[in-house]
Amino acid sequence: MVLGSEYLGPSLRIATVVVPVAIYFLVLGLLNSRQHPQLLSGRRDFALMIASLCPLFMVPALEFAGCSPLALAAVAAVLGGAIAVLAPRGANWVIYNLPSSQAKTAVAQTLQAMGLEFSRCEGGFDLARQGAFVHLSGFSLLRNVSIRLGGGGEDLARRFEAELSRTLSGLSAETSPMAVALLLVATAMLVAPLTLVAHRVPEIVRILTDLLP
Repeated sequence: MVLGSEYLGPSLRIATVVVPVAIYFLVLGLLNSRQHPQLLSGRRDFALMIASLCPLFMVPALEFAGCSPLALAAVAAVLGGAIAVLAPRGANWVIYNLPSSQAKTAVAQTLQAMGLEFSRCEGGFDLARQGAFVHLSGFSLLRNVSIRLGGGGEDLARRFEAELSRTLSGLSAETSPMAVALLLVATAMLVAPLTLVAHRVPEIVRILTDLLP
């Protein structure tokens, strides 16, 4: 007896769509449930999202183009080009599990600790003497804040990141209801594909047993 493709085929297709999204939700839930606010560079945050969601785009593309080495190389090249175009550039970071108001205070403390003169302006802080500015934008639903440092050079960006990381390590964070919801949804989404073939488990076990010497 063989395991019918009419069961495994749709199940595998659903899994390729559901599992990557579930993993991304799981990571977001974990980032928003840490003891301290979590700081990620813009590139790391983008890479995390792409690594989690890439199968969501790659598998359907391979089904359309075929699974030959040439098709695989073409799909990888297209995805690589899209990633290169969409990847964030410049000095930018994302703080997870911190409201916008507290993030602004943390950035101000960071600039003060660096001995920099600044003035508050709409959307962030102006560093006139360094010819730079810090722009903040928050996403209250997920309790994360995006920070972009414009101008000032790479040395200022490195110093700012190190000092901001130290500032955030001294802050405590509470697990938000959204983080709990993301973890629950991720768990449900990871379990759901298994239930599609749960009734076939005895048959799968029997087939595997027959294959063993």
